[in-house]
Amino acid sequence: MENLIIAIGRQAGSGGREIGMRLAQRLGIPCYGRQELMEIAKKTTDYEEVQSFYEEQPVDSLLSAIATSSGEEEMGRIPFQRIRQLCSNTSCVLIGRCGGYIFRGEARAVTLFLHADEILRAQRTMNDWGLPLKKALELNRQTDSSREAFHRYYTGEEWGAAAHYDLCLDSGILGVEGTVETILAYLKIRGMVP
Repeated sequence: MENLIIAIGRQAGSGGREIGMRLAQRLGIPCYGRQELMEIAKKTTDYEEVQSFYEEQPVDSLLSAIATSSGEEEMGRIPFQRIRQLCSNTSCVLIGRCGGYIFRGEARAVTLFLHADEILRAQRTMNDWGLPLKKALELNRQTDSSREAFHRYYTGEEWGAAAHYDLCLDSGILGVEGTVETILAYLKIRGMVP
């Protein structure tokens, strides 16, 4: 059987990284987020081309307009190829990086989007970064805005739109462990895990 790919899109503060890591641990597969992808990319010859993609760096609106007019199909070609190559070698959990778009429609892939109430997300950010509520809300909004621009730049699609994912979950209601359990149950129903 082909490798299983679980691609997780997420709002800031929704616990996406923690959920992805726990899910990968439960399944005994690697989890690739920014840190892991950057370490792998440093060993390649095209590090410069994929660095900003792996870091999900915001895209300048002027550059976005120029790139869009000069051929959308070329914008993510190299980073998308690298992600596909990496995920072809082993089952894995992929956090962000347009994974839901890259692997959409593939039988071996499950695409997820995690969201939660704004205040719950801000509370997680407050705890993670030691910020007051107002700063945590602001940081989450900025991060989500950057992710939205990044996603639109590389895919031309609306970030977080339910129709683009196999499963959308409110991690604020389910909690981290409940979200992991729900994803595992979904994978079993689809016959992707025993």
